[in-house]
Amino acid sequence: MMRALIVDDSRVLRMYLGKMLRLMGWKTEEAENGRCALERLREDGGFQLALMDVNMPEMGGVECVHRLRSELPELDMKLMMVTTEADFPLMEEMLASGVDEYLVKPFTHENLQAKLRLMALPMRV
Repeated sequence: MMRALIVDDSRVLRMYLGKMLRLMGWKTEEAENGRCALERLREDGGFQLALMDVNMPEMGGVECVHRLRSELPELDMKLMMVTTEADFPLMEEMLASGVDEYLVKPFTHENLQAKLRLMALPMRV
């Protein structure tokens, strides 16, 4: 089964994304910030996807992505930023630093499915 790590300081958004992904056949786990996500991925790197917010306390998504790609290069997982930040220079920076896709909030189930398709990730429709 495909596994996704949902990294967001909003419990409501983690639940919302988790429900969508589970409907598509994914198993989900959660982290409330980038620091927690890195700890989780060091313990268990068996995730195929991480969905990450940009703005979070303790460690945001930008720093987490940089550290993830530099400190855990062996992890073969897709990274998707899920954020209200629709700033083009930030999108460019994130894509250059190893993010595979960028999903702007608010989004729909169909938007998420489209991004998973673009990353060639499986899903139950």
